[in-house]
Amino acid sequence: MIWNPPVADNRTAQALTAYIADEIEPAGDPALPDQATAVAYRRELAEAITAFIRRQHPAFVASSPGEIIGRDGGLPTEYLLLLIGRALWSVGDEKTARRLLETHAPALNLPATFVEAVWTRDVSMMHWHILLSTRAVRTSSLTGALNGTLWVLDLERMVLPAPTSLELLALNVVRTVIDRVASLWDHCQGRGLLGLRHANTVAAGMLGCPRHSAKSMALAADIRDLCARRLQTLKPARGWDETPQVIMLDL
Repeated sequence: MIWNPPVADNRTAQALTAYIADEIEPAGDPALPDQATAVAYRRELAEAITAFIRRQHPAFVASSPGEIIGRDGGLPTEYLLLLIGRALWSVGDEKTARRLLETHAPALNLPATFVEAVWTRDVSMMHWHILLSTRAVRTSSLTGALNGTLWVLDLERMVLPAPTSLELLALNVVRTVIDRVASLWDHCQGRGLLGLRHANTVAAGMLGCPRHSAKSMALAADIRDLCARRLQTLKPARGWDETPQVIMLDL
């Protein structure tokens, strides 16, 4: 059975397609024979990406005004950028994908490690959407030339800091997220930093004790050690030369 979307939904899809095509245009492939071919290529690719978004994010399409789609929409800008780059890469146009990402990444403060995640086969776009939309994972301006890129995991956005939370379940969530974002260090062969934010707050909430108590600080340290051990385990599996250093960002 073929589903025919309502007119308003069609307008939203058309607006989204036009927006994506415009995003691709600055990174267009100069090897394409003529302008008409380039426009048709961008349009076809944009329609494919729009179809994916309509399938995977129907709420976004349904809640967006018909002709208003842009970077301030309901999907994270970084996610849309990754989605477009992955689509270009999947059809064999890696050069255009790299130009696109290199053009937009500086304005979004995205380092090369994030860009390289586009080519990682073991990271699904849906996982990226969850992590980016919740801001559970993000870059930091605290990046040094010696230590590499700092990526931040906001534990308060991943684990409910309440006594009803199960410690084992919380640790499993953290371990799963570490596995999902490990590709961020593939490009730099494991060199870089993982910063944990709100670890003490989450630990204190789970244990029902003060944030700076011995118990909450001990649980926060356990979470940090879990991340460090998991990254150490992933090092040989992903072929890293180094292991990302885990640091606490709570004061």
